[in-house]
Amino acid sequence: MRLSFPATIFALIAVLWIKWILPAASGIDDNDFMWHLAYGEWIMKHGSIPLVDSFSWTFKGQPYQLTQWLGEVALWLSYEQYGLLGTRILAVALTGVVFLFAWRAAARYVHTSAAMGIAVCCNIIQLMVPLRPQVFSFAATAIATYLIVRWIEDKKKSALMLYPVLMAAWVNLHGGFIVGLIMIGIVATGLTVEAYFEKRLKDERNTLILSWGVVVTSLLATLLNPYGYKAITGVLMIAGLQSSGVIFEWMPVTMTSNTGLLYLLNLLPFVGLMLATNVKPRITVGLLASFMLFFGVLANRQVAICAAVMAPMIASLLARAPQYREMVQTFANPSKPIIFGLLTIGLLSACGPILSGAQKNQDRALEDRYPVQATKFLVANNLTERVLSDTVEGSWLIHQKIPVFIDGRMDLYQDKFFFEWYLADRAVPGWNNFIKKHNPNVMLLRVDMAIRQAALTSGQWKQVYQDQRFSVLVPSSNPLPSVAETIPKFLDDKGHLTVVYKP
Repeated sequence: MRLSFPATIFALIAVLWIKWILPAASGIDDNDFMWHLAYGEWIMKHGSIPLVDSFSWTFKGQPYQLTQWLGEVALWLSYEQYGLLGTRILAVALTGVVFLFAWRAAARYVHTSAAMGIAVCCNIIQLMVPLRPQVFSFAATAIATYLIVRWIEDKKKSALMLYPVLMAAWVNLHGGFIVGLIMIGIVATGLTVEAYFEKRLKDERNTLILSWGVVVTSLLATLLNPYGYKAITGVLMIAGLQSSGVIFEWMPVTMTSNTGLLYLLNLLPFVGLMLATNVKPRITVGLLASFMLFFGVLANRQVAICAAVMAPMIASLLARAPQYREMVQTFANPSKPIIFGLLTIGLLSACGPILSGAQKNQDRALEDRYPVQATKFLVANNLTERVLSDTVEGSWLIHQKIPVFIDGRMDLYQDKFFFEWYLADRAVPGWNNFIKKHNPNVMLLRVDMAIRQAALTSGQWKQVYQDQRFSVLVPSSNPLPSVAETIPKFLDDKGHLTVVYKP
């Protein structure tokens, strides 16, 4: 018996180890993470899905559609069991699904070592994204791509039959299920076009009927959710919100940004292979890759979905390149069980000390992002009614069971309310009319917000609490004693940052 530890397996373990130790894995770096947890908790506590909003005081009782309810339940269950360690485990598991299925789909075309390299190159962005329900869409997209590759290349009917099952789960995990519907529609279209141009329509009749049958079945599978067809219309409504134009994750990708560079790791290999080798993809692959590359560049948050698809698309081109036939002889997947085993033990052993150190900084990390102490002040002084705050603070307040003014649920607040607040928090002329309209009892604001400075200057509000990042303002008539305004010191005498600035 010969021991075996392939290099590709070690590479996968090493990649997941990086995800494990990165701070973003736990989810706290995401502004919406806390209200996602709160929804998961609400669903488990009540045994049902909320039909109206109960987290805000501005839109309380308004109908609200929770398309990612199952993803939020999964987040809450992991958090309830093990805290942020549990959410970290879930994030690593979902990232592992992306890399695993991207690798195996690419390995259908090229040597397993090359497939692993391509999968890692394309999906580096998966290591940086924090945990949120959208991560379920990344994993589902990778699985969908694998099933598609097995169908279009190997005619594996079992793979195609699993697609509607995937869609039935995906529609309840996250609104990204729309991408899955588009993908299978593109595949059926591509196969039909190929058969037409190659004059094989009669020969491929059964294959095409099955492909289009799965398209219809997948569409019907998305009705297996609490909202029926409204799950689709709800996602389309969110996509049409103009407020997405001023939110970073919904903005188009800028190629000079970090996200843009990660997008180029998918675009350049695909286009570069076509130009350098004069190899053209088959129509189905070309249509699918073109859609994904176009879809990915439309918004920063969509780059990771694009990446989950592109590894096998790139591998399909490489496999057909004349140069690959010479390269493949040099590929190997060496088995070095002792070396790789020791390295794996070293990686696993290092997880404990690294996470232990991270645990000590966890409270500080929470306070750097969320108004932990400021919220305690609100509770201690009975200032939890009609609190006006921004979306980041709103997420934390929901987690603390305090009704909010606004948070990251743009599909609830809609464009009109969002843009009114967007202008008011920048102290655009007329900001005070917006405040009078909603009549808050207290304002929890970051110290760098323009509306805070304008409110203090107006004399109608006074500051009763301030820390390095947050402040609490109440009407001047409130009996609480005022606290002098201080300017946080971000730079030392040499001009070096002492406190990381987070707008």
